[in-house]
Amino acid sequence: MRNMKFLMRGAAVTALLVATPSLAQSRIDRARTAVTEAAAKVEAAQTAGAQTYAGETMAKAEEALRVAKDQLARDHRDSTISEARRASGLADQALAEAEHNKDARMAAERDARRDAQAAAASASADAAAEASQREAAQNAAAVAQGNAAAANARADMAAQAAQSAAADAAAVRAAAVQSVATTIETTTTQPAARKATTVKKAPVRRTTRTTVSRPATTSTTTTTVKTEPR
Repeated sequence: MRNMKFLMRGAAVTALLVATPSLAQSRIDRARTAVTEAAAKVEAAQTAGAQTYAGETMAKAEEALRVAKDQLARDHRDSTISEARRASGLADQALAEAEHNKDARMAAERDARRDAQAAAASASADAAAEASQREAAQNAAAVAQGNAAAANARADMAAQAAQSAAADAAAVRAAAVQSVATTIETTTTQPAARKATTVKKAPVRRTTRTTVSRPATTSTTTTTVKTEPR
């Protein structure tokens, strides 16, 4: 029995001695694997644009990976594994932040483009409305000018008609003032009539003819000519 106990104890010690190098080798492998995984995650985050969209977290992941590699080079296995795991976690966080921030930025850019397009459309509509208002104002001004010209023409015609009427009235008044009665006297002289008278004297039978002259008769004819205004 006692021999069996010694044999078993020896086997256990032998197994422990044999297993110790394997355990040590496993820890260094785990450290190397952890660093490799951390490096892969950091590279994936960089490819996804984490340096742009999650710069602060990405910088921490890169620093943790650098420390892990440094600890691995110094054969500090525990600290290597710890820093490598920390680098992996930060790389995952940076990747998630990058995706989120990228989506948010893209949405913001879409909104900005939409707002810019809406603003451009509104500005175009305002410009079109202003142009329409200017055209309407120009048309109204042209109509007003046409109406003013027509009114001026009517006023000129009215003034000419008034001047013509005034001239006609003046002519009528002048004709009325100058209207006079003209008297034309015509004198007609008729020659005196001669009458022969025979006188008989006795006892001598001689006949004597005496002519008696009557004075000429003068008659005056008055003709009045009246000039009527036209």
